[in-house]
Amino acid sequence: MVKDFQDQKRTINEQIKLIDPMATSLRMPVAQRLLNSSLSVILEILCWLVVVGLIAYILFMDKLVPFYVLSKLIQTGKSSGGFTEKELSVLSWSIKGLVIIIALLVVVIARMLAKIRQKNSILHLAGKNMKQLVEENLKRRSAIESIEQRHMLELPTNEDSIVTPMPKPHNDTLL
Repeated sequence: MVKDFQDQKRTINEQIKLIDPMATSLRMPVAQRLLNSSLSVILEILCWLVVVGLIAYILFMDKLVPFYVLSKLIQTGKSSGGFTEKELSVLSWSIKGLVIIIALLVVVIARMLAKIRQKNSILHLAGKNMKQLVEENLKRRSAIESIEQRHMLELPTNEDSIVTPMPKPHNDTLL
């Protein structure tokens, strides 16, 4: 029983040494956590707005400033530079394709930001749970130390000691 008591004490100390630094590194101040989560939400919303803007750009490309000239050239069928209607059409479709690729890349970035935000909230929860675990271990350690102090004479000083049962008091009276 004493050996089990000492094993528990050693195990608790090892757990505290292992868990406490991890819990401390996982936890961050509330202001910093709020700033990080707010920034990631704002960036994610910004990415989704860029995707909507790129889709609108594809739909209204023929009416926007640099590319309406290209649509006019395709519609009139004339080219001052000697380009054919097919070449101008391929140029228009390739620009739309590039915009679609950019939109897909921005969607990927938005999804990555959402996953990072979720990961950060999970890490915060893990840090919080680890802190609670350390608190419980510290309570157990203090309970063990208080028991150890109360029964200092009865417990061996180290784990190599041999524990012998307490002898019964000898009755010297003769019968």
